[in-house]
Amino acid sequence: MPRSMTGFGRAESENGEYKFTVEINSVNNRYLDYQMRFPKSLASLENEIKLVLNNRFNRGKIMVSIVWESEQSHENIVLDEAKADAYYEIFKLIKDRYSLDGGISMRDFASLPDLVKAEKKEDDLDEIWRVLKSALEKAADAVVEMRRTEGKNLADDMSARLTGIGQVSAEISDLASGNVEAYREKLKSRIQDILGDTPVDEHRLATEVTIFAEKSDITEECIRLSSHIEQCRDSLKEDGPIGKRLNFILQELNREANTIGSKSASYEISRRVIAVKEELERLREQVQNIE
Repeated sequence: MPRSMTGFGRAESENGEYKFTVEINSVNNRYLDYQMRFPKSLASLENEIKLVLNNRFNRGKIMVSIVWESEQSHENIVLDEAKADAYYEIFKLIKDRYSLDGGISMRDFASLPDLVKAEKKEDDLDEIWRVLKSALEKAADAVVEMRRTEGKNLADDMSARLTGIGQVSAEISDLASGNVEAYREKLKSRIQDILGDTPVDEHRLATEVTIFAEKSDITEECIRLSSHIEQCRDSLKEDGPIGKRLNFILQELNREANTIGSKSASYEISRRVIAVKEELERLREQVQNIE
């Protein structure tokens, strides 16, 4: 069953220390194209992210948004011991050299700059990826499910339209046998209008009709039209990406319909060809959204 290229999925995952929210939108596109927004600190995981997505998508523009809500919360306040030791030695040196009274107190250190600093805790990249991957897979699976549901709806509608085209094609095939006779009567009527009471040269008329019959024979086109319809039906039953193949088959269907229309001298056939082309155009629009 084909899948649409339109879908949306959202998922969250956390472990008490890290929390990720992933949103994925997909729309139709000729190729597989990614558009990602995530913190720069996750840049090293971009290939892993794409591998997860590549296992689920074959075509479409995939827009991924990743929010790391607790990204800036892992900081420790620490004492710069080396700097404190240096200040302490300086205090002792000043006291001894100048014979100053009193001891070194906490107040002496409190006014000094840069003794206390915020130190960012080193993140566990493996744990980050474990939590992020869970949210990413859930969001991607939700998109796949939506694409699958819409793909089924598209396939059902396309199948119904193909049935209609097949019925019209059968009518065209039935009318084709009268196509030559219709031309013969039309040509004879025109000649009689021109000649008036002068008898029509039946031999010359038969020759013209024979030439027309060879040029206007649409038997092969009708057979190919039916064959392409069946190919289209068979493709709609398959799993996996079939959009490009369906688009090619529809081009062939449209080509056969154009040939039948150009060859036919019958109004009834021409009218049905127009109806077929209208349905083919609707199918073509739908195929643009099939993976």
